[in-house]
Order: sequence, then C-alpha cells, then structure tokens
Amino acid sequence: MAFNDLSENFEGLNKSTQEFVEKNYEYYKLSIFKTLTKGTSSMVLFMSIGAVLFGAMLLLTFAMALFIGAWLDNLGLGFLILGGIYLIIALVAYYGFRKTIERKILIKASKDFFDFDD
Repeated sequence: MAFNDLSENFEGLNKSTQEFVEKNYEYYKLSIFKTLTKGTSSMVLFMSIGAVLFGAMLLLTFAMALFIGAWLDNLGLGFLILGGIYLIIALVAYYGFRKTIERKILIKASKDFFDFDD
C-alpha cells in the first residue's frame, strides 16, 4: 500500500513538473515575443522619424549653404563653411557625448529587455 501511494506521488510530481516546464516555456516565449515586438516597433518608428528629419535637415542645409554662399558671393565657399561646421559638431558630439549616449542607450535597452513585468 505504501508503495502505491509513493508511486502515485511520483506520478503527480512528474506531471506537475512537466506542466511547470511547459508553462514556463510558454511564458518566456511570449516574453521574448513582446520584447522583440517592442524593439521592432521602436526601430521602425525611429527610422521613420529619422528619415523625415534627415530630409528636413538636408533641405535646411542647402538653404543655409546657399545663403552663406550668396552672402560671401561664392557658393562653393558657403557649402565648404557649412560642411566644416557640421564636421566640428560631429567631432564634439563624438568625443564629448559618446559615453553619455552609450550609457543611456544601455540603460534603456536593459530596462526594455529584462523587464518581464509589463
């Protein structure tokens, strides 16, 4: 009799363990799907806004270069000056803000990836 009870307990334990593993697998599968979906939608939104801002910045750059060129009576010099200004801005941003930007991106990505409560 004791052997029957022990056998039934082991069968119940085996069944419970199997259900736990299956539910855990389903949970993590849904969690990974949610994380990937959030990441993909964020990337698509970022790229869409980036494309619009790039077009606007391109047009503003041409307008400023033409304005500076007309002001100096030399269009090529206007474009050269504006290119130099953008190069200086890029170097300052790279050397001045690189670590800060990397840290913020790492913190945001970590919260999005490891936050299973949402």
